[in-house]
Amino acid sequence: MDDLSFLDMSDQGNATLKAVLPHGEVRLVSCRICPYMFLDSCPLLYHAFEYGPNGSLQASIDVPSTNGLISLLRYCYTGSYLPPTEHGGHPLLLPHVEVYKMAKDFDIPELQLLAHGNFSCQIEFACCVPFPPQDLLETIRFVYQHYYSSLARPQHDLVGTLLNYIISRFMYYNLGEDADFIKLATDIPEFCQDLCSTNMERNFEDDCAFHIIRLCLDTLGVQSCTQPIPTASKDLLSETICGEDTIISDESESENTTLVVPALASGTNEREDTRNMMDSVTTTLVHRPKIPQPDVMEGVETLYSDEDEDYTVVSSSDLHTPTTSDELMSSPELVPTPIVDILAATGTDYTSDDEWTIVR
Repeated sequence: MDDLSFLDMSDQGNATLKAVLPHGEVRLVSCRICPYMFLDSCPLLYHAFEYGPNGSLQASIDVPSTNGLISLLRYCYTGSYLPPTEHGGHPLLLPHVEVYKMAKDFDIPELQLLAHGNFSCQIEFACCVPFPPQDLLETIRFVYQHYYSSLARPQHDLVGTLLNYIISRFMYYNLGEDADFIKLATDIPEFCQDLCSTNMERNFEDDCAFHIIRLCLDTLGVQSCTQPIPTASKDLLSETICGEDTIISDESESENTTLVVPALASGTNEREDTRNMMDSVTTTLVHRPKIPQPDVMEGVETLYSDEDEDYTVVSSSDLHTPTTSDELMSSPELVPTPIVDILAATGTDYTSDDEWTIVR
């Protein structure tokens, strides 16, 4: 892929082109570049050249790799980014995704479509050989670095193609026992989660369905997690009881500090911790006076008459006392009973001795 013989197609090449790699390293590609070759095929690359101190044109381009930049130059010179000797051999995936990214960065849709098609062809070719591509792990890292976002995934469809290929050849390549592959799944938890999701979308019909689940459980188990804070439940209880205005004294804080100790297996210590946690919370008890209910029979005065042996005369003057609004009880459980005047409701005339009622 690093063959520069195609530069001989132009005899006007005197510009210098340098590649700036992701880690900041700068490499010289060639001093025989003809910028006019990019005028139609890649205008952005053409305008990247500027005159240097010595009066010659030069440009420094941020690229994923030197081979990727050479492939872009080959496409601008010849119309194809693949060298003439690139036929058969071992399947390679990384060069095509690198060219795909450069085509997107330099706004060359034709090259982008060509690189995507070659990537799919290499995936199909890799399914027919008994060994995985030698750059499979590097390709996974590159794709998840640049095309993992929720917007890029459906737009470029590189992640989905790669995931389905890996699941289809998972058992054949014995990837579940590959230490490098396991390390990659540990370093990129999103990749491991996507394997599970794709496995689910395929209805667990592949032979590797169980092995992928086990791989995800093993790799996700070693991921760092946030340990619970011993006083978290205590603070939550304090906020629940007293709300935001809870005030804890200095003495309680000093006691709480001594109570933060490792959990013991003994049930007695756990109960002591619980009591200490409850004691450390300053609570406020609200005293609500309870208005005693009047006894119904308290104001009843019973009189017996010699003449009316079969009757009991009851005084009802204190039975129904109108209750004012000031005397209403604040408790929602106690609701004052409405007063009903039976005589007025039935239209009966009041007698002279209206405070007495004869009850049989």
